[in-house]
Amino acid sequence: MKKIINSINTAVVIQLFTLTLYGQENKQQVFTTDIDNFWKAYDTVQTINDRQRQIDLMQTLYIDKGTKGLEVFMTLRNFGAERLVNTVNEYPEFWKSIRPNTFLVKSKETEINSSLKKFRKLYPGLQPAQIYFTISAIRSGGTVKDSIVMIGSEIATGNAATNVSEFPDKRLETFFKTQKEDYIVPIAIHEYVHTQQKSEGKILLGQALCEGACDFITELVLETDLQNAYILYGKKHEKQLKEQFKEEMYSEDFSNWLYNGATTETVGDLGYFMGYAICKAYYDSTENKENAIAEIIELDYADTNKIKAFLRQSKYYKNL
Repeated sequence: MKKIINSINTAVVIQLFTLTLYGQENKQQVFTTDIDNFWKAYDTVQTINDRQRQIDLMQTLYIDKGTKGLEVFMTLRNFGAERLVNTVNEYPEFWKSIRPNTFLVKSKETEINSSLKKFRKLYPGLQPAQIYFTISAIRSGGTVKDSIVMIGSEIATGNAATNVSEFPDKRLETFFKTQKEDYIVPIAIHEYVHTQQKSEGKILLGQALCEGACDFITELVLETDLQNAYILYGKKHEKQLKEQFKEEMYSEDFSNWLYNGATTETVGDLGYFMGYAICKAYYDSTENKENAIAEIIELDYADTNKIKAFLRQSKYYKNL
């Protein structure tokens, strides 16, 4: 009788575990309603000249109906109804040109969900997170907070055909030049990887690895080479960049390598490429690929000793 009870208990545990995994995989992870709500608000705002009334309508029709992701995004990137209305009024040609692109997001939901299932196979420790496609008042293409991915669809879906003539600097123009329709899925997976990471870097090497890891893991998940401008440029100029990065990688100054699209004379965010290249070298030199993926994702990018050890083990630089 005891053996029978134990067998029943084991079966129940297995069934509960299976149901838990099934629930994690089938729980809604991609949310796009903010896009529809924004454009409804946008259309209404266009019919009214009174600015305060425009702000009130943006609040009522977009923000008050917003997702949890939009709520967090507004706090992180400091925007609300007033800023949204300001950008709508200041950049009318941009909004007209980007509108059809944002509606493409819905057509990518199935592919994103399929990619997340592939991600779980590569990395069984994958924790659930939610991806929210929103409109961000041109504040951010994407960011994360805990288990929430927030994507500014008006930036994430821009491409070379997007009208950026109204903007005073060339940052968006440079960013959009190399973007294609299929960038929606890579940016979603890149940001999802961030939700699995423990920390950001305190020095250039750590933060480059933090960002580059997301690109490298995204390539493994999608089984395709990313076409980001910094990766294409980096592959062509890797020898030179490798030596330049070596001179600065222990610095706390990121300005020459990260988040510098508006100031660089070549291509911005080349630190992403350097982190990507180091992660790839680590993966290629590690026999157990599943372990390598876990080690890349779970690396403490804020721990200088650990990232230095990771760099040595990658064999990216021969004489470290």
